[in-house]
Amino acid sequence: MPLGIDFTQIFLHIFNVIILFAGLYILLYKPVKTFMEKREKFYEDMRDQAEGKLKEAEDLKNEYFSRLEKADTEIRDRKVQAEEQLMEEKLRSEKEARMSAEKIVEDARKEAERQRSLIVGGARTDISRMIEKAAKKMIFDEDDATGYDAFLEEAERSAEHDADRV
Repeated sequence: MPLGIDFTQIFLHIFNVIILFAGLYILLYKPVKTFMEKREKFYEDMRDQAEGKLKEAEDLKNEYFSRLEKADTEIRDRKVQAEEQLMEEKLRSEKEARMSAEKIVEDARKEAERQRSLIVGGARTDISRMIEKAAKKMIFDEDDATGYDAFLEEAERSAEHDADRV
């Protein structure tokens, strides 16, 4: 043994180190590596699930926004329809009111004309009676024919004047 180096001891130490590394590799490295791979796979699965749920949530969100847009559009359309129906109903009511008012005015005109005819007829009857009384009075009270002629002329003028007014 030159220089005091014992090669058997060195080989034994190297052999012990190799056995130590092999034992540590088998006992520690493989289980830790397997554990880390499982853990990594677990977190990848969780991430994939989270991404899937996030995508699903985005899809639902888009669907809800789409439904909201459709609902808004439908509400606007129904509002327009309701306003159109209201306008049609308003116009129909106004037309009915005008027709009713025209009928009332026409009925009032007819009634006024009837009342006027009755009043004029009654006035003519009264005037005729008054004329008759006056004529009798003049005829019987006066022996003069000139008064009777003046009366007849005045009656004719009154009749013409009444006819012109009517």
